[in-house]
Amino acid sequence: MGHSSSIALIALDLDGTTLKADGSISDRLQAAVGKALERGIRVMLATGRMVQSAEPFWRELKLPPGLLVAYQGAVVADMPSGKLVAKTLLPDEGARAAVRWALDREMLTQVYVGTELWVSREDPRVRQYIEKNHIPAWVRTAEEMLQWPEPPIKVLLQDEPEVLDRVRRHLEPEVARFPIRVFKSQPDYLELVHQDVGKAVGLAAAAQTLNIPQQQVMAIGDAENDIDMLKWAGLGVAMGQAPDAVKQAAQVVTAPISEDGAARAIERYALGMPVVD
Repeated sequence: MGHSSSIALIALDLDGTTLKADGSISDRLQAAVGKALERGIRVMLATGRMVQSAEPFWRELKLPPGLLVAYQGAVVADMPSGKLVAKTLLPDEGARAAVRWALDREMLTQVYVGTELWVSREDPRVRQYIEKNHIPAWVRTAEEMLQWPEPPIKVLLQDEPEVLDRVRRHLEPEVARFPIRVFKSQPDYLELVHQDVGKAVGLAAAAQTLNIPQQQVMAIGDAENDIDMLKWAGLGVAMGQAPDAVKQAAQVVTAPISEDGAARAIERYALGMPVVD
């Protein structure tokens, strides 16, 4: 799978793959994406972020009109309009049970309803998240939060990694009877989406729309929420700093984000450029 001509679509995760810790995109990655686009290779983003939070990076990479996989695959949007092509909401009863459970334990709870982000309180973690994601958030009381007009697209809990590991062990059995998927997208983020949601589902829908066969799709990611996408793609590439489970799901492991792993992978596998350190 090393032939450059065989890659027709590249799906990039955002945080930890495209974006460095400070939220910037390296010049090398910008250049690699630009060369891929010049060659007629499609490039898209597949992220856990909201559409409006991913949009600035879609613009920064100068991607042409096309599809975006957002909210871990719960949403596929047409860019640049942001118009939703597909949306999968959490099951209402299961989402209520999970949010109540978290609020009862005074966990920092983020609920994504429609195009809005509702949070259970204002604190440094929320402020950091809002700044990082360039999105406004509305603080809601527990009562207000559970009066959503439609079920959330996703729920995100924030805490220390080891606390979330314990929470996950307790929460997964609580929501097991509902079609809900629980996973970590970052060490300090625990997310809940509909069981049928995943980046692979969104990517498959996008590839089908573009008439690009699965074996010509390359996906690059670094976290647990990327595993299904890396397994689905013809060429799944894990970032060098990814956890072992993510590396095992990929066919190729590239350098970490600090060493431009995504750019290197595009250069080598999509553009057929000689490997340069």
